[in-house]
Amino acid sequence: MLKRPTISVYLISMNMVLLGLLFPSFSYLLMQEVIHLRDTQLERNIATIRQSLAIRSASLVRSTALSAKEAVAGFDFTFLQNLLTEVNRDDPGITSCMVLDINNTVVAHSDHSQIGSTAPASKIIAQAPARAYAKYTPEVSFYWPEDIDAGGIMTASFPIYSGDFLWGAIRCDYSLAEVSQQIDQAKDEWTLQLQQVKRYFLVLLTVFLSAGFAIAILLTRSFVRTTHVLHRGVQQVASGALDQEISEHGVVCEEFAGLVAAFNTMTGRLRDSQHQLEDYSRSLEGKVLERTRDLEEAQRIMVQQAHEAGLAEMAVGVLHNIGNAITPAQVAATVLSNQLADSPLRVRLEPSLKPLRESLEGGRDLSPQERQRSAALLRHLPASLNEEFDRAIRELKDIRDKHHHIETIIKLQMRYAQITEHTGLVDTAQLAQDAIHIAADAIAKRHIALTLKLEETPPVRTEKSKLLQVMINLIKNGYEAMDDIQGGTREMTISTGVRRGAPDQVMFSVKDSGCGFTAEDKEQLFAFGYSTKERGSGFGLHSCANAIIASHGTIEAVSRGPGYGAEFIVLLPVAEQGTDSR
Repeated sequence: MLKRPTISVYLISMNMVLLGLLFPSFSYLLMQEVIHLRDTQLERNIATIRQSLAIRSASLVRSTALSAKEAVAGFDFTFLQNLLTEVNRDDPGITSCMVLDINNTVVAHSDHSQIGSTAPASKIIAQAPARAYAKYTPEVSFYWPEDIDAGGIMTASFPIYSGDFLWGAIRCDYSLAEVSQQIDQAKDEWTLQLQQVKRYFLVLLTVFLSAGFAIAILLTRSFVRTTHVLHRGVQQVASGALDQEISEHGVVCEEFAGLVAAFNTMTGRLRDSQHQLEDYSRSLEGKVLERTRDLEEAQRIMVQQAHEAGLAEMAVGVLHNIGNAITPAQVAATVLSNQLADSPLRVRLEPSLKPLRESLEGGRDLSPQERQRSAALLRHLPASLNEEFDRAIRELKDIRDKHHHIETIIKLQMRYAQITEHTGLVDTAQLAQDAIHIAADAIAKRHIALTLKLEETPPVRTEKSKLLQVMINLIKNGYEAMDDIQGGTREMTISTGVRRGAPDQVMFSVKDSGCGFTAEDKEQLFAFGYSTKERGSGFGLHSCANAIIASHGTIEAVSRGPGYGAEFIVLLPVAEQGTDSR
């Protein structure tokens, strides 16, 4: 049995959890604010360092650009070269300084070896106007790397005009190593301060949690004592001591006092109810036995009625098939009788041959018209007689075929009507053919495309009549499921075969393209009284399942959903070799 915690453990744990959530949550939020403050101040420090470098580089680039402008105006490139060398030497943060003409050719460089080379396209040359206007004030352009913390190179550029026209630009590259070092130093200082704040919060959190836990334990002790009193009283009543009452001694809360009084009242009523139940249980046992006998008898009657209903339904189908065969035979006989009564050979042959007979008997000569008409009659008479007899023969053959069909159906009915409560070896494929033959007219009347996949199967041991009823019931359910299809394809596939396994099983399946069913319907398809049809009794599939289970088999129902058809599969174990029919 699972051991549960006591209420004292539960209450103390609950208070500790609440305190453990409250104080850490408050501390976490406060630490988040401190971290946010640290990040804000750090961003300000980085912005200040960056701004200081930008101001210093802008001042240097502007002043150098003015000197470069005068040197360019006087074509004094030697002075320009010396100027850049001195600028690079005076500011250790500069890695290189160069002057570019408008074609991005280096005309002066702090490194003499770079003079005359082609530098990467200068953005300041591409962006500055080709001609300076009165209101145009050139600005220093800065190009920073994506990650300043990692160092890299910052470039400061300024245009150089010769007169009013853009001549080129001055470009200075600054190493950000010192800036990166200053940023790292600022981060280290803030990290150290943040660690001190965290240690302070951890100490404060430990003190508050300890005090909170101690207070929670003290406050729950009186409440726990009351619950212990209630618990002992309830255990005594639960053990069967209904005469035991809970004492109000030690109960400190008004609500618990009311609970104790209500519980004592309840135990008094339980004592009275117990005496009544004991009297009622003695009388109920007899009623249960009587009701059980009634239910067993009702179940036996229902099973018998289901079997008789299946035989009756099969007999009705047979009679329906006989009626369908008799009606065409009657029609064919009536047509043949009318054809013989109204035959031209019977009605007009004698008047047509009268002149010829009179000529032959009296020796009278025939007129040319009579002679011609008699010759034509004699010429067509054999063909007409043959056609008349052929039509009569065809109608008689059709009547004979319908009679043979009626005999076959009656033989099937007589064969299975004689089988009652008899278990033997059954050929499933042959039995399926008989079931299809009995239901053939109903399938044809509904214009259903029937596909047969009847493979030879080993025998199974079951009651032949009940298995036939199951097959007919499944076929009937299949074609009735397609009655509501309007304009769609009506298809039915009936199969027999062997499903290999351990052990092997004989399979009979009926697959239709009808209404299908849902997953919820599948759970109840074989339950007694459940039906998806408006006029269904809910006993057909239930009786089928019972019959198959009684033969140690299984029945399965498969459907992809409403509107996708369904397939019912019956599986029966293969009969052991060498067994005889019993």
